[in-house]
Amino acid sequence: MNRIDLKFQEDKKLLSIYFSAGFPNLEDTVPILKKLEAAGVDTVEIGLPFSDPLADGPTIQESSTQALRNGMTTEKLFTQLEGIREHITIPLVLMGYFNPMMQYGIEKFCQRCEAIGIDGLIIPDLRRCLQRAVQNTLRSTRIVQYVPHYSANSRRAHSLYRQSVQRLHLYGI
Repeated sequence: MNRIDLKFQEDKKLLSIYFSAGFPNLEDTVPILKKLEAAGVDTVEIGLPFSDPLADGPTIQESSTQALRNGMTTEKLFTQLEGIREHITIPLVLMGYFNPMMQYGIEKFCQRCEAIGIDGLIIPDLRRCLQRAVQNTLRSTRIVQYVPHYSANSRRAHSLYRQSVQRLHLYGI
């Protein structure tokens, strides 16, 4: 059972915070994580910046653009997060677009997530036809979970909610 599952078993309301890795400064990612945990945050979603964040609002678009200007890359984020589990115990979820993950190599990406101690992935633009392949790759890690991402009024939301109660967690927008 991973840290996400354990966190959801706690009998309390949970606070999950999102921030863009590499913003406001390139080397702020780890200090921000430490401060968020010290402040009592239950889960952190670390945004992997992407050059074309169409599903995001203006605030995240701006922070992602600045993070990329600062030099944030997928490899840089992984390097920053190496050893993070020596300092952070709360669940960490990477949230990002599929393109950077695919360019990195999805299997290699998932293996790096597992080695670092990432607990889940949220991929807002992952096409339905690719979800099973990504989930199969993640199953081999035994740690990282794919967190489905659907609007509450979508046709798939209800059936996915039923599935999420069994094993997955559903990210509602």
